[in-house]
Amino acid sequence: MSDPYDDGRELARLFGRFEHALKRTGFLKNRSDAQADWDAFAKALGPTFFADVVNAGVAATLVGDPPRKLMSEGLTWQPEHPTPLANVHQLIVQGVCRVRNSYVHGEKFQGGSETWARDATLVGEALAVLREAQGRVPAVSALLA
Repeated sequence: MSDPYDDGRELARLFGRFEHALKRTGFLKNRSDAQADWDAFAKALGPTFFADVVNAGVAATLVGDPPRKLMSEGLTWQPEHPTPLANVHQLIVQGVCRVRNSYVHGEKFQGGSETWARDATLVGEALAVLREAQGRVPAVSALLA
Protein backbone atom coordinates (compact mmCIF):
# COMPACT_ATOMS: atom_id res chain seq x y z
CA MET A 1 0.00 0.00 0.00
CA SER A 2 1.27 3.47 -0.81
CA ASP A 3 1.86 6.05 1.91
CA PRO A 4 -1.61 7.46 2.65
CA TYR A 5 -0.12 10.88 3.30
CA ASP A 6 1.23 10.88 -0.26
CA ASP A 7 -2.27 10.18 -1.53
CA GLY A 8 -3.67 12.84 0.81
CA ARG A 9 -1.25 15.47 -0.44
CA GLU A 10 -2.00 14.52 -4.05
CA LEU A 11 -5.75 14.66 -3.35
CA ALA A 12 -5.39 18.16 -1.87
CA ARG A 13 -3.18 19.29 -4.77
CA LEU A 14 -5.47 17.94 -7.49
CA PHE A 15 -8.59 19.19 -5.71
CA GLY A 16 -7.02 22.66 -5.63
CA ARG A 17 -6.26 22.48 -9.34
CA PHE A 18 -9.88 21.49 -9.98
CA GLU A 19 -11.14 24.39 -7.84
CA HIS A 20 -9.02 26.81 -9.89
CA ALA A 21 -10.20 25.29 -13.19
CA LEU A 22 -13.85 25.21 -12.12
CA LYS A 23 -13.84 28.88 -11.17
CA ARG A 24 -12.06 29.90 -14.37
CA THR A 25 -14.53 27.98 -16.55
CA GLY A 26 -17.71 29.37 -15.01
CA PHE A 27 -18.52 26.67 -12.46
CA LEU A 28 -19.22 29.27 -9.78
CA LYS A 29 -21.67 29.35 -6.90
CA ASN A 30 -24.12 32.24 -7.01
CA ARG A 31 -22.27 34.35 -4.42
CA SER A 32 -20.29 37.57 -4.39
CA ASP A 33 -17.06 35.71 -3.60
CA ALA A 34 -15.75 33.23 -6.16
CA GLN A 35 -16.35 29.67 -4.98
CA ALA A 36 -16.18 26.57 -7.14
CA ASP A 37 -19.58 25.00 -7.75
CA TRP A 38 -19.00 21.27 -7.35
CA ASP A 39 -22.75 20.64 -7.71
CA ALA A 40 -22.71 22.14 -11.20
CA PHE A 41 -19.54 20.23 -12.06
CA ALA A 42 -21.16 16.96 -10.98
CA LYS A 43 -24.11 17.75 -13.23
CA ALA A 44 -21.73 18.44 -16.14
CA LEU A 45 -20.02 15.07 -15.56
CA GLY A 46 -23.40 13.44 -16.09
CA PRO A 47 -24.92 10.23 -14.78
CA THR A 48 -22.68 8.04 -16.93
CA PHE A 49 -19.68 9.20 -14.91
CA PHE A 50 -21.09 7.57 -11.79
CA ALA A 51 -21.70 4.33 -13.68
CA ASP A 52 -18.18 4.44 -15.14
CA VAL A 53 -16.63 4.89 -11.68
CA VAL A 54 -18.70 2.05 -10.24
CA ASN A 55 -17.89 -0.24 -13.18
CA ALA A 56 -14.17 0.60 -12.98
CA GLY A 57 -14.18 -0.46 -9.32
CA VAL A 58 -12.00 2.47 -8.25
CA ALA A 59 -14.29 3.70 -5.47
CA ALA A 60 -16.05 0.70 -3.94
CA THR A 61 -15.74 1.93 -0.34
CA LEU A 62 -16.40 5.57 -1.21
CA VAL A 63 -19.64 4.54 -2.93
CA GLY A 64 -20.72 1.60 -0.77
CA ASP A 65 -19.73 2.87 2.69
CA PRO A 66 -19.34 6.62 2.16
CA PRO A 67 -17.67 9.06 4.53
CA ARG A 68 -19.65 10.51 7.39
CA LYS A 69 -19.76 14.05 8.75
CA LEU A 70 -18.22 15.05 12.07
CA MET A 71 -21.01 16.63 14.10
CA SER A 72 -20.35 19.32 16.70
CA GLU A 73 -22.65 17.72 19.28
CA GLY A 74 -20.57 15.02 20.90
CA LEU A 75 -17.98 15.13 18.10
CA THR A 76 -19.48 11.99 16.59
CA TRP A 77 -19.41 10.87 12.99
CA GLN A 78 -22.91 10.72 11.52
CA PRO A 79 -24.82 8.96 10.22
CA GLU A 80 -23.59 5.85 11.98
CA HIS A 81 -24.54 3.72 8.97
CA PRO A 82 -24.46 5.91 5.85
CA THR A 83 -26.56 5.05 2.83
CA PRO A 84 -24.50 4.06 -0.23
CA LEU A 85 -24.01 6.81 -2.79
CA ALA A 86 -26.40 6.49 -5.70
CA ASN A 87 -25.52 9.17 -8.26
CA VAL A 88 -22.81 11.46 -9.59
CA HIS A 89 -23.82 14.40 -7.39
CA GLN A 90 -23.50 12.33 -4.22
CA LEU A 91 -20.21 10.86 -5.44
CA ILE A 92 -18.64 14.27 -5.97
CA VAL A 93 -20.18 16.29 -3.12
CA GLN A 94 -20.78 13.72 -0.38
CA GLY A 95 -17.85 11.56 -1.43
CA VAL A 96 -14.87 13.39 -2.91
CA CYS A 97 -15.48 16.82 -1.37
CA ARG A 98 -16.20 15.38 2.07
CA VAL A 99 -13.05 13.24 2.06
CA ARG A 100 -10.93 16.18 0.94
CA ASN A 101 -12.43 18.43 3.61
CA SER A 102 -11.83 15.84 6.33
CA TYR A 103 -8.23 15.37 5.20
CA VAL A 104 -7.38 19.06 4.87
CA HIS A 105 -9.04 19.92 8.19
CA GLY A 106 -7.11 17.26 10.08
CA GLU A 107 -9.74 14.56 10.60
CA LYS A 108 -8.09 11.77 8.61
CA PHE A 109 -5.43 9.44 10.05
CA GLN A 110 -6.26 10.25 13.66
CA GLY A 111 -7.65 6.94 14.96
CA GLY A 112 -6.34 3.44 15.40
CA SER A 113 -5.46 0.90 12.75
CA GLU A 114 -9.10 0.23 11.76
CA THR A 115 -9.92 3.88 11.06
CA TRP A 116 -6.46 4.46 9.58
CA ALA A 117 -7.05 1.77 6.94
CA ARG A 118 -10.51 3.13 6.12
CA ASP A 119 -9.17 6.68 5.89
CA ALA A 120 -6.39 5.54 3.54
CA THR A 121 -8.93 3.76 1.36
CA LEU A 122 -11.29 6.75 1.23
CA VAL A 123 -8.46 9.18 0.41
CA GLY A 124 -7.12 6.90 -2.32
CA GLU A 125 -10.56 6.37 -3.83
CA ALA A 126 -11.44 10.08 -3.76
CA LEU A 127 -8.17 10.73 -5.58
CA ALA A 128 -9.03 8.02 -8.13
CA VAL A 129 -12.43 9.63 -8.78
CA LEU A 130 -10.83 13.03 -9.39
CA ARG A 131 -8.35 11.43 -11.77
CA GLU A 132 -11.25 9.79 -13.63
CA ALA A 133 -12.97 13.20 -13.85
CA GLN A 134 -9.90 14.97 -15.30
CA GLY A 135 -10.75 14.39 -18.94
CA ARG A 136 -14.54 14.49 -18.79
CA VAL A 137 -15.44 18.19 -19.13
CA PRO A 138 -13.37 19.70 -21.96
CA ALA A 139 -13.11 23.29 -20.70
CA VAL A 140 -12.04 22.11 -17.24
CA SER A 141 -9.71 19.49 -18.70
CA ALA A 142 -7.91 22.13 -20.75
CA LEU A 143 -6.93 23.99 -17.58
CA LEU A 144 -5.86 20.81 -15.82
CA ALA A 145 -3.52 19.73 -18.63
